[in-house]
Amino acid sequence: MSTLSDPDVTEEQTAEAGELNERLVSMLERAGRITTPAVAAAFRATPRHLFVPGAGLAEAYTDDYQPTDRDAEGRLLSSVSAPWLVAQMLEYLRPRPGQSVLEVGSGGYNAALLHRLVGDEGAVTSIDIDPVVTERARGCLRAAGLEDSVRVLTGDGAYGVPDAAPYDRIEVTVQVAAIEQAWLDQLAPDGVLVVPLRVRGLGRLVALTSASDGHWSGGGWLPCGFVAMRGEAASSTQVHALTPGARVRVDGSQPLDPETLTKTLDSVGSPHWSGVEVGASEGTRPIVDLWLATAFDTYGTLLVDPQRSALRALPGGTPLTWNTDFSAAAYVTMRPVEGQSGRYEYGVVVHGEDRVLGEAVVESLREWDRDHRGRHGPVLHVYAEGTDPAAMAPGRHLERPGAPMVLTWPKN
Repeated sequence: MSTLSDPDVTEEQTAEAGELNERLVSMLERAGRITTPAVAAAFRATPRHLFVPGAGLAEAYTDDYQPTDRDAEGRLLSSVSAPWLVAQMLEYLRPRPGQSVLEVGSGGYNAALLHRLVGDEGAVTSIDIDPVVTERARGCLRAAGLEDSVRVLTGDGAYGVPDAAPYDRIEVTVQVAAIEQAWLDQLAPDGVLVVPLRVRGLGRLVALTSASDGHWSGGGWLPCGFVAMRGEAASSTQVHALTPGARVRVDGSQPLDPETLTKTLDSVGSPHWSGVEVGASEGTRPIVDLWLATAFDTYGTLLVDPQRSALRALPGGTPLTWNTDFSAAAYVTMRPVEGQSGRYEYGVVVHGEDRVLGEAVVESLREWDRDHRGRHGPVLHVYAEGTDPAAMAPGRHLERPGAPMVLTWPKN
């Protein structure tokens, strides 16, 4: 199958690519992923097929990610992100004509979009630790006629690129476990940093700006998945096998005894219901998961294959907590509300003899419903390294390397 990066493509194929791209952009606009004319125009001016070599036209313009490299065991090393996520990040970032932008994590497509947004008066620098990735990005940009419009560098993006700082915008396109001090140091005072952050194992997209007292704050909290960052800032997230068909995903700093936790989850679980009801279309689960990740000292995401496990975990992963000796565990579940189509009640399944643990999770669900329901989520506060903890906002301190971070939940 030929692609439009081949030298012998036809005018018909070029026209087909334009139609497919227009269809993709229109779909992203209807879905609310693209909300500004500038981002829509950048997408329309950037043929995505040039950045996914080897893909057919229909595949190139689907709203899905495109793998570009895997390791010997099949793990994803690099990809071109799904258009909906690329668009959402650009809407968070809000690049303007004439601005300077740093992209951490290269692929070519997003860098091309950034160039369209900042124009010839602006500047785009893209850095990636993998020379295979940067060479491919340069080739794709060359095919699009943009080889002189984006500076592509090979290096560890955790250190940024100080020679072109300060940047009006910094966009990180790999999953990270921490906010690097170098990014904050290289961000202009009124700049914006957009980053896919792992918060206690949960992938969330956040946008940060400088606060009046010299620290940085923001939110967003769109669930997202990215290839993990490599190098000095590599993600510490770990996945441990538990009972057959069940795994738990935790931050690497979270102490865990998988063997004892497995024995606990093998015991009979008892459900406890909270009375907290939600509609299927409300989209509350990502925020509730983040709330529980903030509320408990022990936290992980329980992942279950329903064909192999009897645990009543929610699809896509469910919050799991446990006591200090792993003799009791509790995970969140839901049940349909009788007589109300599309409505569900939150509950918790408790394993082990520590009923207080289950009651604590139920009460936490009620607290979210009472004090935080209807809000967009917490505020992430980020401080310069060395900041006195007493000077930080109250909330959940995220223990990890890099700039200190605190999650604070405003009340209704």
